[in-house]
Amino acid sequence: MSVSGPPPGRAPAAREPAAVPSARRARPRASLVSLVSLLLASTAAAPAEPERTEAEDEAARPPIEELFLGETAFPQEALELQITSAPRWERDGRQVGFRIPLLLELGITDRLQIGGELPLELARQDSGVVAGLGSVELEALYNLVNERGLGLALSAGLGAALPAGARELGAPGYALEPFVSLDKAIGRVHVGISASAEIRLPAAGSDATELSPGASLGVILPLGDVVPTLELAAEIEDTTSLLLAPGVLWHPAPGLELGAALELGLAGETPDAGLMLLVTREFELAGDGDDHVKHASRSRSP
Repeated sequence: MSVSGPPPGRAPAAREPAAVPSARRARPRASLVSLVSLLLASTAAAPAEPERTEAEDEAARPPIEELFLGETAFPQEALELQITSAPRWERDGRQVGFRIPLLLELGITDRLQIGGELPLELARQDSGVVAGLGSVELEALYNLVNERGLGLALSAGLGAALPAGARELGAPGYALEPFVSLDKAIGRVHVGISASAEIRLPAAGSDATELSPGASLGVILPLGDVVPTLELAAEIEDTTSLLLAPGVLWHPAPGLELGAALELGLAGETPDAGLMLLVTREFELAGDGDDHVKHASRSRSP
């Protein structure tokens, strides 16, 4: 009589459970593949963030090179020379004045700029016609903030004025003028604000130091190559003087800016009316021609 069960002392064969260990070994392998896939996906998506940050940190673009009344917050780039001629005609009652200042600005670095103004003046007064050199001015400007992401540029500077060649053409003493200037982009419109305090040092025969605070507000609307502007300037001396200047600037070619503005005296010791012109030209003292074209396009509206 045969016995159908297994021999004594041997466990029954278990073929079906043999597949279980292999299934258990497959789980860690699948988890490792999922982890590697997740890491690759996160690594592929990572480069997008630095690009956004880099664009936000890009320097703000100046809408124009010069203002008629105020001070721009954008310095010249390193080894860039800007030459500006600013003829100005004014009438105040029976007195007529004509000035042809020549302004030079040189970028030492992308943030530091030095400059100077050499004014040739011609004035017709009751005593006759007086011509000569007015007050020569020297200036240094340093850019503190210039971020396109914020649409903000902020600079501070110091100007120094020498005595005028003829008393009829300007103040006889020396002067210092610290100032700050700001440009804020609000959509397509730029708002420029300048504030200064002219400190007139005592001249011969005078013991008093004169302080004349001043401020200007400008609204700039870039429309391609044509940029309308509207500026209001105030200066406090014995009385408060207010001056309004609507104008327009034009960029006919890279590195060239032409402008014209009316000058309207609203209050205080200001001319009754006047006309201001601007001719600005930029030159790259280092680098190739492509750098000049790049900056010229950058200097226009964003």
